[in-house]
Amino acid sequence: MRKRIGLVAGILVLAPIASLGQTLTPSQDSAYVPGNGTNLGAATTITVGSSSSVGVVQFDLSTLPAGVTAQQVQKATLTLFLDHVNVSGTVNISLVDGAWTESGVTGLSGLTQGASVATGIPASTANTFLSVDATAAVQGWIGTPASNDGFMITAVGSTSVQFDSKENTTTSHPATLTIVLANMGPTGATGPQGATGAASNVAGPAGATGPAGATGAGATGATGVAGPTGAVGPTGAGVAGPTGPTGVQGAIGVTGATGVTGATGATGARGSTGATGATGAASTVPGPTGATGPAGATGASGNTGFAWLSNGVNASDTSLHYVPPTDLYALGSSLSGVAGVGVLYSPVACTVSSLSVHSIVSSAGATDVTTFTVRHNGSDTSMTCNVTSGSVAQSVASCSDNTHTFSVAVNDTIEYSVVQNNSAPNVYYSTQLICN
Repeated sequence: MRKRIGLVAGILVLAPIASLGQTLTPSQDSAYVPGNGTNLGAATTITVGSSSSVGVVQFDLSTLPAGVTAQQVQKATLTLFLDHVNVSGTVNISLVDGAWTESGVTGLSGLTQGASVATGIPASTANTFLSVDATAAVQGWIGTPASNDGFMITAVGSTSVQFDSKENTTTSHPATLTIVLANMGPTGATGPQGATGAASNVAGPAGATGPAGATGAGATGATGVAGPTGAVGPTGAGVAGPTGPTGVQGAIGVTGATGVTGATGATGARGSTGATGATGAASTVPGPTGATGPAGATGASGNTGFAWLSNGVNASDTSLHYVPPTDLYALGSSLSGVAGVGVLYSPVACTVSSLSVHSIVSSAGATDVTTFTVRHNGSDTSMTCNVTSGSVAQSVASCSDNTHTFSVAVNDTIEYSVVQNNSAPNVYYSTQLICN
């Protein structure tokens, strides 16, 4: 009996863990605008939806244990971090059909959508994680490694959002692929059978229950740091309610009966005309002041005005750049070469009435003329100004346009196009765009 108890305990100690999990980060990720030849592989976000842009993410499965099979994949989960929401909505995730590289993929690479992974995934709250089941995709890639071209993320309708890329060091939440594998290790050899004990007429005592085997479980990953709270939006302009209608006029009272007309008396004789009396002295006391008239109705409240402000430095080239009116530092980003990628959405309907630009030269160089043009819904407006920065360090300059105004509606897009004729001097800019 003791030999049997020892054998059971040995089997419990040597039992393999039922499953294990492994989390992968992207080997490459990027975004592209269909029909556009710009590469966005070094960007800190994966933009999806703006200008019909598409996101792509790929994971290297060669880091999984050697000899792993598709049947061992119990669960695979793709997780993305929603960094920013321009227009909330939903996104679809599918397989990429076509090979690509992070430093080479553009809107001219000819990538197409493969099999669907998940559809209609809500994307409405910034600084949150989105997770979908990707088990079938990972099993297919393990069975046919050459088919692993990664995942494709596309927007549904007008949805416009941005996810963290692996280059993001601000929130540092790149995409992850968590894979749970079943442990299917080989079965150990059967031990030799023990000798048969002598027969006994007395039943031996029951052996002690062996200890329970340890529960297999992978270590729980650390909770990610919460992203920053978004800025509070501007207060909407209230409008005074209309004046209530005038009350109904009361009914006119009944007219009294006409009295009886008396008899006409006889006409008396005409008397002589009396002498004209003397003119009275002019009075020095003013007459009483008339009553004050009623106050007029209060007019409706006008719209509350607001302004977009920004600071930043000039670009390192003389190419045309596109940046939002709240982030001039985007002039140095690879995204700034694409119109519509960094637009700002107007929170209210208003009239853009003034553009002001100020500059200061931080290091000496040649004279630089920089042109700022306001763009509305993807097109240049007439509102523009040229600021000429001097060649002497700490020299300042400014320009403004208060003449060319235009109206915007709620969710209209606003951005600057910026171009300079000389990238040699280092220039700091500050801008103000007023809408009221």
